[in-house]
Amino acid sequence: MNIDIRNYDSITDEAFLIATWIKSNRSSPATRAVPTPIYLIGQRYRIMKCLKAESTRILVACDSDESNLIYGYAVWGVPSILHYVYVKKAYRGAGVAKALLEQPQGTAVLYTHRSPEIWVERLLRDKYINYVYNPYLLEEQDANN
Repeated sequence: MNIDIRNYDSITDEAFLIATWIKSNRSSPATRAVPTPIYLIGQRYRIMKCLKAESTRILVACDSDESNLIYGYAVWGVPSILHYVYVKKAYRGAGVAKALLEQPQGTAVLYTHRSPEIWVERLLRDKYINYVYNPYLLEEQDANN
């Protein structure tokens, strides 16, 4: 499998990114108890907020021959804020997430969404010296603007 990392294209990638983020994050420990209607509205709002922020950088892992075949993505804020990482089940364990987590080894990383998948936190622990879950960073950014 040949993996290319490209920048996000809102025209071709947005629907996939929103749908997979909402669905995959639904069983997260942080959102499990939220009633579905509230979750769907609130999570979509948070995702759109991330996507529209000037500081957001979205990396898409795709097939090197067919850029529309998406394996996964990572949504980054600055300086080292990981909002979300997602990899399709069929491609997990193939190095896709490692390719998307582009920060240098040993970097301190804050992350705003806790994954229901245990491999995400293991990968963070293995790659970064200091990683801290802070679900309030988006709200803090609002307060500072």
